[in-house]
Amino acid sequence: MIMVTQDKPNKKSNIAMVAYTEYVRDPRVRRYAESLIRNGYQVDCFVLSESNKPNNQIINGVSLHHLNILQYRGNSNFSYILSYLKFFFLAQIALLKNLFKNYTVIHVHNMPDFLVFSTIINRLFGSKIILDIHDNMPELYLDKFKSFWGIFFYKLLLFQEKISCHYVHKVITVHIPHLEYNIKYHGLNRTKSIVIPNFADKNLFNNNFSSKGHTKNRNEFRMIYHGTIAERFGLVVVLKALKKVIKTFPLVRLDIYGKGDGVPDLEYWIKKLQLSKIVKYHGQIELDKIPQKILQADLGIVTYLHSEATKLMLPLKLMEYIAMGIPILTVKNIPISYYFNSNELVFYRANDPDSFFNKLINLIKSPGELTRLKSKTQLINKRLNWDNEESKYIKLISQLSGKY
Repeated sequence: MIMVTQDKPNKKSNIAMVAYTEYVRDPRVRRYAESLIRNGYQVDCFVLSESNKPNNQIINGVSLHHLNILQYRGNSNFSYILSYLKFFFLAQIALLKNLFKNYTVIHVHNMPDFLVFSTIINRLFGSKIILDIHDNMPELYLDKFKSFWGIFFYKLLLFQEKISCHYVHKVITVHIPHLEYNIKYHGLNRTKSIVIPNFADKNLFNNNFSSKGHTKNRNEFRMIYHGTIAERFGLVVVLKALKKVIKTFPLVRLDIYGKGDGVPDLEYWIKKLQLSKIVKYHGQIELDKIPQKILQADLGIVTYLHSEATKLMLPLKLMEYIAMGIPILTVKNIPISYYFNSNELVFYRANDPDSFFNKLINLIKSPGELTRLKSKTQLINKRLNWDNEESKYIKLISQLSGKY
């Protein structure tokens, strides 16, 4: 792991993170926080409460402050907004209570963007503020609402994003096409922005991970999907394709890990298509357990429907499968086309079960192609890795702290 050693911060340098997330299951927030710890900073993370977790705990040196609110997982957009607002006020109170720590930098993760304003008092006392745009809220809600309401919420959310970006000292975007899109269509200030791609943390995801105690049934062809369960990720397309696949290859298996508002629909289609013997939904598990699950798979599934909400996604699960050295079946979009050569991944047409079926059957029948794709992951890992991004991030923190 690359470490930035020059001008290493004083041990008393405090950094805060604010994120509407469950920390132990959020690889991006956790990766940033643990990178800071490795480079000599002290880190407080203000995050959502989790069942059976203490209000305050320390994980790998990171001090977690679980605010008194659970993640909302329903279908009501109004309830989502109320949940965001409650978290906003709880975060503001928590930051004020910790004002004596004189946070040098406060790194705020969206969604929502307006969480940055929970830092307003800290900013007056000298804290530098980062907004990390994981996803574009305007496009996500444009996809949720149609006609007039879609345009209304798009403009409203675009306005709150713009003032949030104006308020902070630095904006992080998750890949180069994301930056260019937001400059062109959202009015993002290029000089205020930096790209830190969402690559896998090789401290956790790597192809040297121990597989001891985990054996594969060579007669089965196992696939994995982990992450958010939502309509936009197109899992129903996969299920419809698998209904056809089992007629040709009955020993195919799919393990699904994660949670989200699409779980009821997922379970409905598993039952409707009579796939319960080959598709297993396991719920959400802790991030540290995911690598072992990936090792049991022959293929990683990275799927979504083409929409305003997904056209700029560079899914972290894709990077984690690559880091673990397994081939991937996915859909092309702007960032995936930007970062990957056409022969490094296998692509099917979005929203098309027949295309997924054909690509999957070809892979099942072509062990040599799977071996070739595995070898490609080694080259990709040399090109796209968190080591370089960690150095970039630590340099940014040092600059904002006035220590670089």
